[in-house]
Parts: sequence; C-alpha cells; structure tokens
Amino acid sequence: MNRIDGFRARTPRWTHQPPRERLTLAAIIVLGAVLTSWNLARGGDSEFYAAAARSMSESWPAFFSGAFDPGATVTLDKLAGFAVPQALSIRLFGMSTAALALPQVLEGIVTVWAVSLVGLRWAGSRVGLVAAALAASTPIFVSMFGHPMEDGLLTMALAVALVWWQRAAIAGTWWPLLVSGLFVGIGFQAKMLQAWLVLPALVIGTLVAAGAGRRWRRGLAHAGILVGAAVVASLAWMVVVALLPTGAHPYVDGSTDDDVFAMVFGYNGVDRFLPGLWPGAVGALGAVGHAVGAAAQRFGAGGAHRDLLQLFSARYASQVGWSWPAALTGIGIGAVRSWQRRADREARVAAATLLTVVVWLATAVVVLSVLRLPHTAYVAAVGVQLAVLAAVGWWGAVRCVTAADRRLLAVPVALLVVQGAWWSWLASASSEPLLLGSVAVGLTVVALVAVLVIGLRSGDGVVSGMRGMRGRRVVVGVLVAAVVAGPACFSLQALDAARDGSGGDASVGAVAEQFGGGGFGAGAGRPAFGSGAGRSAFGGSAGASRTGTGGGAGAGRAAFGGQVLPGGRSSLGFGSSAAFTVSAPDVIGGHTRLSADEASLVATAEREGGGKDGSPLFLDDSWRISADVIETTGDQVLTDGGFSGQVPVFTTAQIESMVHSGDTRLLVVSSSSRAQDPVRQAGAALGCTVVHRWGSATSGFGGRGGFGGTGSFALERCD
Repeated sequence: MNRIDGFRARTPRWTHQPPRERLTLAAIIVLGAVLTSWNLARGGDSEFYAAAARSMSESWPAFFSGAFDPGATVTLDKLAGFAVPQALSIRLFGMSTAALALPQVLEGIVTVWAVSLVGLRWAGSRVGLVAAALAASTPIFVSMFGHPMEDGLLTMALAVALVWWQRAAIAGTWWPLLVSGLFVGIGFQAKMLQAWLVLPALVIGTLVAAGAGRRWRRGLAHAGILVGAAVVASLAWMVVVALLPTGAHPYVDGSTDDDVFAMVFGYNGVDRFLPGLWPGAVGALGAVGHAVGAAAQRFGAGGAHRDLLQLFSARYASQVGWSWPAALTGIGIGAVRSWQRRADREARVAAATLLTVVVWLATAVVVLSVLRLPHTAYVAAVGVQLAVLAAVGWWGAVRCVTAADRRLLAVPVALLVVQGAWWSWLASASSEPLLLGSVAVGLTVVALVAVLVIGLRSGDGVVSGMRGMRGRRVVVGVLVAAVVAGPACFSLQALDAARDGSGGDASVGAVAEQFGGGGFGAGAGRPAFGSGAGRSAFGGSAGASRTGTGGGAGAGRAAFGGQVLPGGRSSLGFGSSAAFTVSAPDVIGGHTRLSADEASLVATAEREGGGKDGSPLFLDDSWRISADVIETTGDQVLTDGGFSGQVPVFTTAQIESMVHSGDTRLLVVSSSSRAQDPVRQAGAALGCTVVHRWGSATSGFGGRGGFGGTGSFALERCD
C-alpha cells in the first residue's frame, strides 16, 4: 500500500461515521447558520470597506488590486483578500446588505465543519460533534459570521489550516502541510499579521508529531515546508505590487511612499505598538487609536486602556469565554492521557494536536492581552481553540464519572461547580436576559446533581448492566447540555435585531454597547462603524438610515429598558427578560441609501457634468462622503487622503493637471479638511467656484476631522 492509500485509510472522516452522527453534524451546522443569518439583511457594515467591495465588483482592475474606488486609484488601508468573496457575491446577486454578508455565513459553516473534523480526528466523533456545537454557538462567531468583516475569512482559513496540519501529522507525510500553509496565507490576505499567530503552534506541533531521534530531521524539513508555503502564500500579492512600476498599480493606502510593505508591516503591524517605527507607514493610526480610546472613555466603553485581563472581562468573555472551564479541563485531561500513552505513535499525534492548539491559544491570548482591541471581533482569535479544547474537556469529564477510581469523580464535579459560578457571573455582568441565563445556569446545576447521583451509585456497584448504560447515557446528555448551554443561550440574543452586533463591532447582547446608540455598537438599522455624512458615530442617526429594512433595530441597545454603564454594560442586569425580543427573520435584500444631502450632492454633480464619458463624478477630499456614494451607486469617485486622511494619493500639482486636462472639474471640499489639504489648495489655486454647500454633519472613524469630526461640505467647479 502506498503512502497516499495508507494516509487515506488512517484518516478519520465524517463519511466513515454512522448516519445518525452525520445527520447530527448537519443539524448543528444548519441551526448555526440559521442563527447567524437571522438578521442578515439588517446587519450594519463599515461604509469604507463596503464601498471597496462594491468597487471590486464593478471593476476587474479594482478587484485584482484591492482598490477602494472603481477606477483603482487607491487601495484599501489593508490587504483586501477578505473583500474578494464579498465582491464576487455582489457581482452575482447585486448590491445589498445580505449579498455583502453572505460570504461570511459560508465561512462560518466551513469553520464549524473544520472544528468538528479536528475533534473527530483527535478524540472521536462525539468530541467532534460537541466541538461543532460549541463553535456554532460561540457568540462572537454567531455575530461575526453574520456581518461583513475580515475576521470571518481569517477565522475560517486558520481553522482549515489546522485541519490540514492535523492530517499531515496523522499520516506522517508532508504534502498536506503545503495546503495548511496556503490557508495560513489566505488568512494573511484577510487580516495580515494576525494570521501568523498560528505559525509557532503549527511548527511546534509538526516537530512533536515527527518524534525524537532521527525523525527530528524529517520534522524540521516538514516545518520548513509549512513555513515556506505560508510565507509565499502570504507575501505573493505584496511582492507583485512592489515589483510593479509606480503608476501601474493604485496608490497603497496606509503608506506615505506608496509602499505595500509599509502598509502591512508598519501601518497595520508595529505601528499598533510603536507608532512611527516603520519608515513610510502613516503615523496617523496611532492618533486614531488614541482618539478611539478617548471616545471610549468618554462614552463608557471598555477599550480606553490596555488591560492584561481584558479577555476575561464581561465585555469580551461573554463573546468567546463561556468555554474556559471546560477548555482548561480539556488541557489537563489531554496532558495526562498523552503522558500515560507517550510511547504510542497514535498518542504522539494526539499530544502534538493538544500542544498545537494550546500554543495557538496561548499566543493569541498574550497578543490580545497587550493589544488595544479596536473592535470585539478580534477575540474570535481564540474561538476555534476553546471550542476544540472544551469538547475534549467534556469527553474527559464523561469518562471520569464512571471510572473505577472514585477520586476521578472530582473532575466533572469541579468542572460544573466552577462553570456554574463563571456562567452566573458572565450572565449577570453582561446583562443576559433572565430566561436565557437561568436556563444555562440551571442546566449546569442539573448536570451536577446527575453526575453526583450516577457517579456515586456507580461507585457503590448499584448501577450495572442496562441501568449502567442508561446512566452513562444520561451523563453524556446532561454534560453535553451543560457545556454547550452557556454560549448557546447567550447567542440566542442574536435573534433580536438590536442585539446581534454590526459590521463595525460584531458582538451579541447588551454588553456590546459602546458610544451610545450608534457607532461601534450599532446594530441593525442603526449607524455602523465609520458612519458617513448625515449620520452621527455616537448618538445614533443624524440623517437617513443606512439600511432600508432596519425594522426592529431601535435606537440602540440601551433603549431596551436600561441605560449604558461604564464598561459598555447596560443597567438591565441579569433578570431583564423583557429587554429581549425575537425579531422577524430578514435574510434577503437590505439596501443602503444616501442621506438627503449626499443624494443632492450626486444629483448636482451629475448636472454639472460629473460622471460623463467615463470621467469621475467628482474628486473628494476624504472617504467619508465618497464611500457612501460608491457603495450606493457604484459610480467612480476619486478620493484623496486614504482611510487615515494622511495619505498623499494626489498632490496639489496632480489635481491641477487633472483639471487642466479635463479629467475632472468637480471637487468636494469639507470644512474639516486641513489648510494644507491638496484638494483644498488646488481649488484655491485654480479659483474654483462653489456650486452648492451642504451643512449636515459628517462624522466617522478616521478622516481629517478625527473620530467623530463634523463639518459642512461644498461642491466646487473648476473651469
């Protein structure tokens, strides 16, 4: 038998499992997808990135270059791999909120399947099913995969990379590591350096799976293949862009010298920790981060300062941390079993899997603990690991209930006691509705009683034969319910359109409230992260609603029976069941519309000749208005400044040359722009006349006005 045949024979698959288990997995995936997509057409999104997806759907040059505008003059401020599925979806189904979010639902399905496969190959089908249930019910996954965010593709890619790494470890062969590295690279295209957090774990796991002695050489070779594939897949697009001559690609946002490496490793990398360290990176990101922190402090959010324990705060733990007790139990049980069977080849693979998942979890925890988190979806970086480890913890607890050594009964008892206390605190601190929180905690209590009764009776020899089998089945059932109920009950809040998060800050429940009724904490039908003209980033909508379907959204989570307290927590408290209502499902459609002032701007620009004969509609001095126009109409709008407002996409001389050549004669200048802004300076130098001025507020994340900056804007004609 050749290696490939042997590899296939030794690798467990769901197709090899009994039909009832395959049906159970299918049911878990379907129910998770239904919960995730319940408010798909109502989800808020970031105008800046939604506009890029629309541009990439309208223009192949924009698609391949990851450009912000259809004419491909400037890229996004990050790699645009996450927007590729969104652009294809828009191209297939037309522009709508649901079309923009649909790829993330599919990414969530793949993630749940990948998690189940890791569990299956590690400890059996039951562990795989419990891991799938935990992944499908993790609150941050439920919200994140229902909104257009780059974190969805990143999470899916790394989960699949783990699957292929595990496959290589089981088979003892190298070629699946190429696929694993490829998916790490896909994760890099989605969210850059965050994808590399998994690499140390995969390398260590590869060395452990290879074994000691001469096999270490093979392990090193396999690790080199994995890292090489990941690096090549990660950097390939960047290298191509860097090799192209200036002018043959869009200006690279996030850099002051059109350098894609400065954008990725500086602006989106070391600049997060040490602003200004990387030459050519826009230093404004640090200022924007400080603005976020100041705004968060002003409006009672939890992200105003770095907290080494922030992952265990109610804000973040309620989104991803329900499984910590079971996961820690899984680490302990997995370590003991690996040590007891350390001479076994199969046990070595299990130990390598355990070590890989634990190192990946630890790496992510350390990085997230020292990083100021711009939005809640960052904590999804620990979701896959916790789901797999918690499933192993459940499996170990079940085995301990009826073990011959009665002392082992302390393991499930301790797990349930600690979990009950942890869940009670999380439910209270995160304002979970009384009914949902009571069910989760109540099931933990029921499981504790059942474990004690059945475990003690088994130890006395009372339970045997058929009664013993029934007892073990009861233990399996109640422990499954106890482990999954916490995240599942909390995630049910996503059925409420006001509690399912947004594309700017994916999260479930009232704990996600920041910055008043809009901005980061905006849910369906409310202003999202990066609100554009006519909408306030802090106090709710100041103009027309972004979504045409936003029923059931309300004015913000705090409107549901309480006020916002420090830390983003509502005063509803544990026991506010009246604050939670199930919205009617809204899965198809959902269209954005321009504010009255923006619609008037577009109409006026068209009357003045903008957009004719392939020319741009106008040249804007920031993305805050142009993003809305591009997202809604798909028209070409030139934009200066990039996301930060500090990127020299156009110089004053270039703008003057464009006007003289007739490429564009219309400029949009906001009152909040800097005196040295190229668009403002070109308009003044050319003697452009104001066609019309609009006075509504323009606010959003970034832009020259800073976080929440306001001001009027004017359309100028340059003859």
